[in-house]
Amino acid sequence: MSEAAPARSGPDIPVVEYRGEELAILFDTIHDLTSTLSVREVIERLLDRVITHLDSEITSILLVGADGRLGIQHARGLPEDVIASTSLGMGDGISGYVAESGTPLLIEDIETDARFRRSNHERYYTHSALSAPLRIQGTVIGVINVNNKRDRTCYTMNDLRLIEAMAGYAAVALKNAQRFEEALERAQRDPLTGLANHGHFWSTLTKEIDRAKRYERQLSLAMIDVDHFKEFNDQYGHVEGDRALARVAHVIRDRSRAHDFVARYGGEEFSLILPETGEGGQRAVAEKFRKAVQEATLSPAGPGKLTVSIGVASFPRDAADPNGIVEAADAKLYEAKAEGRNCVCVTD
Repeated sequence: MSEAAPARSGPDIPVVEYRGEELAILFDTIHDLTSTLSVREVIERLLDRVITHLDSEITSILLVGADGRLGIQHARGLPEDVIASTSLGMGDGISGYVAESGTPLLIEDIETDARFRRSNHERYYTHSALSAPLRIQGTVIGVINVNNKRDRTCYTMNDLRLIEAMAGYAAVALKNAQRFEEALERAQRDPLTGLANHGHFWSTLTKEIDRAKRYERQLSLAMIDVDHFKEFNDQYGHVEGDRALARVAHVIRDRSRAHDFVARYGGEEFSLILPETGEGGQRAVAEKFRKAVQEATLSPAGPGKLTVSIGVASFPRDAADPNGIVEAADAKLYEAKAEGRNCVCVTD
């Protein structure tokens, strides 16, 4: 079995080593991967190019998680249960070896390689495989694996050299996309509560209403205001007020469903976008949040409890655009306050 020499990241390999065809592939790959700042798109584009240029049927990208283990982020040709269940430590199997050593591998026969010997699964028509590290500034952030050449031949050293170079450029594109998404996430978050901020709320509401229109679905919006918050601040101080707002946000976020969207609208007011929720269920959902806040201990220092008033409107019955539905929900919120607070008002 022949094995690759110690790895060099793609951008460090002298271009004179490549043939014209390989250079064209690398140029197109670099342009494609660096023209997006979405982590998911970088990975999807890399998989598409590997599938095409290495003529493979099975390709996967594993990234190192916060726990230091490798998990499959995206793949082509692998069952969903394999993607979901794969978790490898450094040094485990082919991917773990490549991640730990930083060394790309050309494996001519998985069944006979003493390091990785295993019975071939029926979905692997060939025993040959490629694996290359995704490395940035000397740190391995993941691994890309390639199996099953469509013409049923084995991979070559030229193939290994190409995947190593593509992986080198992909690692840079991935890191840039991750940094951009992290910065964007920070810019869209309210620093006190950790919820989405005012601007992110409006952009999300616009997208959700557009989606509801397109698929003829219902959507509700709840505007939530903390009752008598000025008096709370006057009695306990602004530090305790900030802590209480953070706890209210925590309670609302914890009770929301996976597809709900919670934001701090401003001051002591929160907004809650409820996709797939119409007149039939909006009051019950809003009551769940009202009761949760009422029952919560809102400050570790022990000042009095807070309550919230909630106004709810729905699309398309109450409004057909973002401004209209916010105005309709606000009107019901003021109605809830006029009725004595700590209650829910919905449009009839």
